[in-house]
Amino acid sequence: MSKSSISNNRCIICGQQKPGLHVKDDFVLDSIRWIKRNITKNEKGYKLVVCKEDYKKYLKERNKYIRRQIFYIAIGIVFAALLIIMSGGSIGAILFGLAIILLLYLLSLLSYIPAVDLPEKFVSKDLKGKYDK
Repeated sequence: MSKSSISNNRCIICGQQKPGLHVKDDFVLDSIRWIKRNITKNEKGYKLVVCKEDYKKYLKERNKYIRRQIFYIAIGIVFAALLIIMSGGSIGAILFGLAIILLLYLLSLLSYIPAVDLPEKFVSKDLKGKYDK
């Protein structure tokens, strides 16, 4: 990898300019980039990576984020179901229940850790798709 291509890379864990595994673009990162480009006019244009030194820490944080997201959404679904059952299925309760689920999902994004783009040669067939979420 040439020095010029490394200079624009930023590790999402340590924040330093390093080579590493590229982070997958998704709707969260695209939304953040859109806000930085169009509203704050402060887009840096970095290529986000996870450096070799921080990969284990990244995996720990990514798994923690996924567990937290599942937990928040499950709690939201339970509260929404209870609300709908207790109200007799009114439209207002259904809408409020959906709002609770959406709010808890947005709260889970406060600890967002994006997925990395693993090269095919490093991904075993049984793990493929497990960490792509």
